[in-house]
Amino acid sequence: MTSAAPEGGVGAVRIAVVGPSFFSYMQAVVDEFGRRGMPGLWFDERHSNSALTKVVYRLGFGRFRPGPRRRHLSTILQGIRDHGATDVLLISVEVVDTEFVTALHREGIRVHLYLWDSVANKVGADKLVKLIGNKATFDPIDSETYGMPYIPLFAEATFDEATLKPSGPYDYDIGFCGTVHSSRSAVFAQLVRARWAQRLRLKLMLYYQSRAILYIRGLADRNLWPLIPRISTRMFLKPQVAEMIGKTRFILDIPHPGQSGMTMRTFEVLLAGSRLLTFNRIAAARLPQALQSRVRVISQISDVTQIDFEQCERMPPLTADERYYVSLERFVDQLMAMMQLAPSKAA
Repeated sequence: MTSAAPEGGVGAVRIAVVGPSFFSYMQAVVDEFGRRGMPGLWFDERHSNSALTKVVYRLGFGRFRPGPRRRHLSTILQGIRDHGATDVLLISVEVVDTEFVTALHREGIRVHLYLWDSVANKVGADKLVKLIGNKATFDPIDSETYGMPYIPLFAEATFDEATLKPSGPYDYDIGFCGTVHSSRSAVFAQLVRARWAQRLRLKLMLYYQSRAILYIRGLADRNLWPLIPRISTRMFLKPQVAEMIGKTRFILDIPHPGQSGMTMRTFEVLLAGSRLLTFNRIAAARLPQALQSRVRVISQISDVTQIDFEQCERMPPLTADERYYVSLERFVDQLMAMMQLAPSKAA
């Protein structure tokens, strides 16, 4: 199923983005569409953002309590109608189902899908992939498997080194900011316990959405116990994260298991002029060659001992092409091409 832009061109397009509440990234995408003359609204696909609700939807248990989900999706559908949307862009959805998509199709609204996770990690994503014609993914392996365009993520202007103006000696050698999911706890536990790490200046901004759930997880994951005092249940603000990145030689990146796509942190680090230390084995190879020197791939955290931190001075400013590649502008350019609204400027 494919769809063309309406007569009248881009100016006749009205966008509705449906996706989870996720560090205001959805609103940033909507705002960029708006700057291009396409009025947009973002609809949070979840009826609640409590820690329990997020876990329920993430595990695919929402179908056992369909009432709140159905009522909320019905409200979103009406909001899309009221907005007069010509196009609905589903981003990283896990609540939206095929029934919702079919209802949009019946009303003549074009539906597009962007996967901000691997298909295997999102319940019901495989059904949406089959139903929706215009679709793309951040995961290069899924791109090849399902024949979807590969569109990597982006960084917002908050992380721009031109704004941060990082200078002088670094305050930290290794930094991290993100959620402590299961695969990360073992890495951090090893890092904080290792003797060789004691000579490094670490800045760990660790987050988890609920301390109660964190303690429950700790019953099965002993790696969490030395980390719990360091973990915040309040999300860090983007300016805080950006400031930390600008003061740090390497930012650690630990993707979710089963993902090959580059994380948001990859692009934020590069735009901020810092270096990425990542477990994503294909990350550097997927970047333009000029950016690959800013990425160090490791297979285990002890590989850090092979880095001469004193020789890692500040990187030169990004070129215009490099800045475009990591930008929100490039991301939306490629989304528009996938949605058949405009040609892409980036491969």
